[in-house]
Amino acid sequence: MATLSAPPVNASEMTSSSTSVHAVFEPSQFFYNINWRSKTYHAGATLTTHHGNGSDFAGFASLLACPDPKRIDIRASVRTVPRQWLVRTYLERAAVRVYAIVDVSSSMFFEGEANMRQQVTEFVSSLAWSANRQGDAFGMRAADDHEQAAWQVLPSFQPGTAQAVAQQITRFWQQASFNHSDGRSANAMPETLMSLGPQRALVFLLSDFYWPDALLQQTLQAAQHHDVIPVVLRDRAATAGLPTFGWARLRDMETGAERSWMLRRRLHQQIASHAEQQKQALDARFLKAGTRSPLWLTPGWRAEEVSRHLMETMS
Repeated sequence: MATLSAPPVNASEMTSSSTSVHAVFEPSQFFYNINWRSKTYHAGATLTTHHGNGSDFAGFASLLACPDPKRIDIRASVRTVPRQWLVRTYLERAAVRVYAIVDVSSSMFFEGEANMRQQVTEFVSSLAWSANRQGDAFGMRAADDHEQAAWQVLPSFQPGTAQAVAQQITRFWQQASFNHSDGRSANAMPETLMSLGPQRALVFLLSDFYWPDALLQQTLQAAQHHDVIPVVLRDRAATAGLPTFGWARLRDMETGAERSWMLRRRLHQQIASHAEQQKQALDARFLKAGTRSPLWLTPGWRAEEVSRHLMETMS
């Protein structure tokens, strides 16, 4: 299913709209956590299975196995039979890879109450800022019918990643606004997720998720090796605030098909009911696939609310 677009706009209106997507803003920091162990060796904040000089107690080992006299535990040693010297062992902490995978299909260009493209820009840039502040590597991908090379960012620990990402995304939106046309879906999302490799990563999957069931299933299967957080962007103007009565000409942004509807009270009720049913069905699909509970990103989102959701839904 694809979202319905607004009426066509002329070139001057499109120019004004594209310039409203800007990169000059202060990114917000939100916090996330994971309960699986990182397998990397880059210093970070996530618990690993590697024994080393960390501060997380792992257990005891013989002095011969871990020759570090500074960590000899006298009490544990005197309880051993036969007697042997025991030392305390600790686990290291390391970084994880954090990815933003963004749907840039035609429906993501819908313009209603909120600027969805600006929401994507601010959230992804804030994610890059938050990941680097927590000592993790941030990477980025995007796709419609093909993977978009303009969005590709390899996992980076550089402190200026957030600003660079904001400018990179903004350039894409501005260029795409002039070349945008209906008919682009998100068919390359499964391939994009598979390109991340087998090493587990924390993946934020951003889309409006107006997808066919087959595409959603393929995408979730491709992401099953990762810790996935779906981020759902919806503009309520697509299903609410329609004229009370009269004819409306609607266009499907992902197929280009147009259809006339006679708006009336019963149709409004059906649209509202279908939107709620779709939300519940989408939540159920994510739960069944083993992802975290989806984050429904509203206009004017706050970092505190995002942090609370991510902490409460830690997988």
